Amino acid sequence: MAAFAFLPIRAEAQSPYSPMFWSFEGGVGLAIPMGEIADAAESGPSFSGAASYFLRPRMALRVEGALDMLGTKGAIDPNFQILHVTGGIEYHLADPMGSTTLAVDFGLGVSTLDSDAFLLQNHPRPGLHTVGLVNGSYFSGNAGIKAGLNFARHAETGVPMVTLFAQADVRYVMTDEEETHVYGELNHVHGFSSIMEIPFSVGLRVNFP
Repeated sequence: MAAFAFLPIRAEAQSPYSPMFWSFEGGVGLAIPMGEIADAAESGPSFSGAASYFLRPRMALRVEGALDMLGTKGAIDPNFQILHVTGGIEYHLADPMGSTTLAVDFGLGVSTLDSDAFLLQNHPRPGLHTVGLVNGSYFSGNAGIKAGLNFARHAETGVPMVTLFAQADVRYVMTDEEETHVYGELNHVHGFSSIMEIPFSVGLRVNFP
Protein backbone atom coordinates (compact mmCIF):
# COMPACT_ATOMS: atom_id res chain seq x y z
CA MET A 1 0.00 0.00 0.00
CA ALA A 2 2.79 2.43 0.89
CA ALA A 3 4.61 1.66 -2.36
CA PHE A 4 1.57 2.56 -4.46
CA ALA A 5 0.93 5.71 -2.43
CA PHE A 6 4.38 7.18 -3.10
CA LEU A 7 5.02 6.02 -6.67
CA PRO A 8 6.36 8.98 -8.70
CA ILE A 9 4.15 9.50 -11.73
CA ARG A 10 5.39 12.24 -14.07
CA ALA A 11 2.24 12.08 -16.17
CA GLU A 12 0.22 13.40 -13.26
CA ALA A 13 1.94 16.78 -13.43
CA GLN A 14 0.63 17.17 -16.99
CA SER A 15 -2.93 16.13 -16.14
CA PRO A 16 -5.52 18.48 -17.72
CA TYR A 17 -7.91 18.24 -14.77
CA SER A 18 -7.89 18.75 -11.03
CA PRO A 19 -7.25 15.48 -9.15
CA MET A 20 -9.75 16.44 -6.47
CA PHE A 21 -13.01 14.67 -7.23
CA TRP A 22 -15.35 12.05 -5.81
CA SER A 23 -16.37 8.66 -7.25
CA PHE A 24 -19.28 6.51 -6.10
CA GLU A 25 -19.92 2.97 -7.28
CA GLY A 26 -22.21 0.01 -6.75
CA GLY A 27 -21.82 -3.60 -7.84
CA VAL A 28 -23.55 -6.96 -7.76
CA GLY A 29 -22.09 -10.41 -8.31
CA LEU A 30 -21.23 -13.82 -6.86
CA ALA A 31 -19.09 -14.55 -3.77
CA ILE A 32 -17.19 -17.86 -3.88
CA PRO A 33 -15.97 -19.25 -0.51
CA MET A 34 -12.39 -20.52 -0.45
CA GLY A 35 -10.10 -22.21 2.07
CA GLU A 36 -11.47 -23.66 5.31
CA ILE A 37 -15.02 -22.38 4.91
CA ALA A 38 -15.35 -23.91 1.44
CA ASP A 39 -16.07 -27.30 3.07
CA ALA A 40 -19.18 -25.86 4.73
CA ALA A 41 -20.42 -22.90 2.69
CA GLU A 42 -21.75 -22.49 -0.83
CA SER A 43 -21.44 -19.55 -3.19
CA GLY A 44 -24.01 -16.80 -2.89
CA PRO A 45 -24.92 -13.30 -4.09
CA SER A 46 -22.66 -10.37 -3.29
CA PHE A 47 -23.56 -6.66 -3.13
CA SER A 48 -21.06 -3.83 -2.76
CA GLY A 49 -20.78 -0.05 -2.68
CA ALA A 50 -17.80 2.27 -2.40
CA ALA A 51 -16.79 5.93 -2.32
CA SER A 52 -13.38 7.19 -3.48
CA TYR A 53 -11.79 10.62 -3.12
CA PHE A 54 -8.95 11.33 -5.53
CA LEU A 55 -5.89 12.95 -3.97
CA ARG A 56 -3.90 12.59 -7.20
CA PRO A 57 -5.03 11.72 -10.73
CA ARG A 58 -4.18 8.05 -10.21
CA MET A 59 -4.59 7.59 -6.45
CA ALA A 60 -7.61 7.91 -4.17
CA LEU A 61 -8.69 7.19 -0.63
CA ARG A 62 -11.44 4.55 -0.63
CA VAL A 63 -14.20 3.39 1.73
CA GLU A 64 -16.09 0.22 0.80
CA GLY A 65 -18.97 -1.82 2.15
CA ALA A 66 -20.04 -5.25 0.92
CA LEU A 67 -22.61 -7.88 1.86
CA ASP A 68 -22.00 -11.54 0.94
CA MET A 69 -24.87 -14.00 1.42
CA LEU A 70 -23.59 -17.57 1.58
CA GLY A 71 -25.47 -20.83 1.96
CA THR A 72 -24.45 -24.12 3.57
CA LYS A 73 -23.76 -27.52 2.04
CA GLY A 74 -25.63 -29.26 4.85
CA ALA A 75 -29.23 -30.51 4.89
CA ILE A 76 -30.22 -27.41 6.88
CA ASP A 77 -29.78 -24.20 4.95
CA PRO A 78 -29.56 -21.15 7.26
CA ASN A 79 -28.83 -17.74 5.85
CA PHE A 80 -25.17 -16.92 6.48
CA GLN A 81 -24.31 -13.30 5.82
CA ILE A 82 -20.97 -11.49 6.01
CA LEU A 83 -20.92 -7.69 6.13
CA HIS A 84 -17.56 -6.14 5.24
CA VAL A 85 -16.56 -2.52 5.94
CA THR A 86 -13.05 -1.48 4.85
CA GLY A 87 -10.99 1.63 4.26
CA GLY A 88 -7.85 1.94 2.16
CA ILE A 89 -6.45 3.22 -1.13
CA GLU A 90 -7.27 2.87 -4.82
CA TYR A 91 -4.56 3.13 -7.48
CA HIS A 92 -5.18 3.45 -11.23
CA LEU A 93 -2.72 1.54 -13.40
CA ALA A 94 -4.11 3.24 -16.51
CA ASP A 95 -4.84 6.95 -16.99
CA PRO A 96 -8.39 7.43 -15.62
CA MET A 97 -8.93 10.10 -18.30
CA GLY A 98 -8.77 7.46 -21.05
CA SER A 99 -11.59 5.47 -22.61
CA THR A 100 -10.82 2.48 -20.39
CA THR A 101 -9.85 2.11 -16.74
CA LEU A 102 -7.73 -0.40 -14.86
CA ALA A 103 -7.34 -0.02 -11.10
CA VAL A 104 -6.40 -1.94 -7.95
CA ASP A 105 -7.53 -1.31 -4.39
CA PHE A 106 -6.40 -2.42 -0.94
CA GLY A 107 -8.26 -2.05 2.33
CA LEU A 108 -8.41 -3.09 6.00
CA GLY A 109 -11.44 -3.14 8.23
CA VAL A 110 -14.01 -5.22 10.08
CA SER A 111 -16.29 -8.04 8.90
CA THR A 112 -19.40 -9.10 10.81
CA LEU A 113 -20.82 -12.64 10.58
CA ASP A 114 -24.53 -13.24 11.06
CA SER A 115 -26.67 -16.35 10.56
CA ASP A 116 -30.23 -17.45 11.17
CA ALA A 117 -30.70 -19.62 14.24
CA PHE A 118 -30.72 -23.35 13.50
CA LEU A 119 -31.05 -26.62 15.44
CA LEU A 120 -28.15 -29.00 15.97
CA GLN A 121 -29.65 -32.45 16.53
CA ASN A 122 -28.10 -34.83 19.08
CA HIS A 123 -25.83 -32.15 20.44
CA PRO A 124 -24.25 -32.11 22.95
CA ARG A 125 -25.90 -35.45 23.92
CA PRO A 126 -28.04 -37.87 21.91
CA GLY A 127 -31.73 -37.00 22.00
CA LEU A 128 -31.16 -33.32 22.71
CA HIS A 129 -31.32 -30.36 20.35
CA THR A 130 -29.22 -27.24 20.65
CA VAL A 131 -29.87 -23.94 18.91
CA GLY A 132 -26.87 -22.81 16.91
CA LEU A 133 -26.04 -19.26 15.84
CA VAL A 134 -22.99 -17.74 14.19
CA ASN A 135 -22.28 -14.06 14.77
CA GLY A 136 -19.44 -11.74 15.71
CA SER A 137 -17.12 -9.12 14.24
CA TYR A 138 -13.52 -9.79 13.17
CA PHE A 139 -10.53 -8.02 11.62
CA SER A 140 -10.44 -8.36 7.82
CA GLY A 141 -8.65 -7.25 4.66
CA ASN A 142 -9.59 -6.80 1.04
CA ALA A 143 -7.77 -6.50 -2.29
CA GLY A 144 -9.35 -6.05 -5.71
CA ILE A 145 -8.75 -5.33 -9.37
CA LYS A 146 -11.18 -3.49 -11.63
CA ALA A 147 -11.42 -3.02 -15.41
CA GLY A 148 -13.97 -0.75 -17.04
CA LEU A 149 -15.18 1.43 -19.91
CA ASN A 150 -15.61 5.19 -19.45
CA PHE A 151 -18.51 7.20 -20.89
CA ALA A 152 -20.09 10.69 -20.85
CA ARG A 153 -17.29 13.14 -20.08
CA HIS A 154 -17.70 16.29 -18.02
CA ALA A 155 -17.80 19.27 -20.41
CA GLU A 156 -15.39 21.56 -18.49
CA THR A 157 -12.80 19.12 -17.17
CA GLY A 158 -13.09 16.16 -19.53
CA VAL A 159 -13.36 13.79 -16.57
CA PRO A 160 -15.37 10.63 -17.48
CA MET A 161 -18.69 10.80 -15.68
CA VAL A 162 -19.76 7.14 -15.90
CA THR A 163 -17.81 3.88 -15.83
CA LEU A 164 -19.15 0.36 -16.45
CA PHE A 165 -16.81 -2.10 -14.73
CA ALA A 166 -16.07 -5.72 -13.89
CA GLN A 167 -14.20 -6.50 -10.70
CA ALA A 168 -12.60 -9.40 -8.83
CA ASP A 169 -11.73 -9.25 -5.12
CA VAL A 170 -10.09 -11.34 -2.43
CA ARG A 171 -11.58 -10.96 1.06
CA TYR A 172 -9.92 -12.45 4.13
CA VAL A 173 -11.51 -12.52 7.59
CA MET A 174 -9.68 -13.67 10.76
CA THR A 175 -12.39 -15.59 12.64
CA ASP A 176 -12.38 -17.80 15.73
CA GLU A 177 -12.57 -21.60 15.35
CA GLU A 178 -14.44 -22.06 18.62
CA GLU A 179 -17.05 -19.44 17.74
CA THR A 180 -17.73 -20.90 14.29
CA HIS A 181 -17.73 -24.63 15.12
CA VAL A 182 -21.54 -24.88 15.21
CA TYR A 183 -21.74 -23.85 11.55
CA GLY A 184 -19.12 -26.43 10.65
CA GLU A 185 -20.99 -29.18 12.48
CA LEU A 186 -23.91 -28.81 10.07
CA ASN A 187 -21.57 -30.25 7.46
CA HIS A 188 -19.58 -32.61 9.73
CA VAL A 189 -16.46 -30.43 9.66
CA HIS A 190 -14.66 -28.45 12.36
CA GLY A 191 -14.91 -24.70 12.82
CA PHE A 192 -12.75 -22.35 10.81
CA SER A 193 -10.14 -19.85 11.98
CA SER A 194 -10.41 -17.75 8.84
CA ILE A 195 -12.76 -17.02 5.97
CA MET A 196 -11.57 -16.33 2.45
CA GLU A 197 -13.86 -15.33 -0.41
CA ILE A 198 -13.40 -14.38 -4.05
CA PRO A 199 -16.31 -12.23 -5.23
CA PHE A 200 -16.77 -11.48 -8.94
CA SER A 201 -18.99 -8.50 -9.71
CA VAL A 202 -20.12 -6.00 -12.31
CA GLY A 203 -21.29 -2.48 -11.60
CA LEU A 204 -21.60 1.20 -12.33
CA ARG A 205 -19.33 4.03 -11.19
CA VAL A 206 -20.15 7.75 -11.27
CA ASN A 207 -17.56 10.54 -10.96
CA PHE A 208 -18.23 14.05 -9.64
CA PRO A 209 -15.48 16.58 -10.59
